[in-house]
Amino acid sequence: MRIFIASADKTSRIALQLLLESEPGMVVIGIADRAEGLLTLVGASQPEVLLLDYELARQTTVTLISDLRHLEQPPIIIVLSINVQVKPMVLAAGADAFISKNVPPDELLPILRTMRRSKVTAQTPTGYQ
Repeated sequence: MRIFIASADKTSRIALQLLLESEPGMVVIGIADRAEGLLTLVGASQPEVLLLDYELARQTTVTLISDLRHLEQPPIIIVLSINVQVKPMVLAAGADAFISKNVPPDELLPILRTMRRSKVTAQTPTGYQ
């Protein structure tokens, strides 16, 4: 599974990368620390999954999600945030899943494994927390 990480927090980016790369079959193909240019980077690298930190773009995250949905090959978009109140908004904007940053990081792997299996059967889960 090809994964792109977009987070302004360096510690989060590194932790996610280490966690994901420890999982067989998952590879981090790109990392961004700002929203500017993210659409172009994701479009060019064509990841299967984008882990998008809500705080990266804040109020413009909804617009960014919508723009990502219009890519030729849009990724599965998983929004991460400490603020669970944004969950309904990002899911309505087209995110495939929401994960609270209060959830232990190792709980991300089962969600990605489920998405990998779902992709094989052409089903995308929605709304994890």
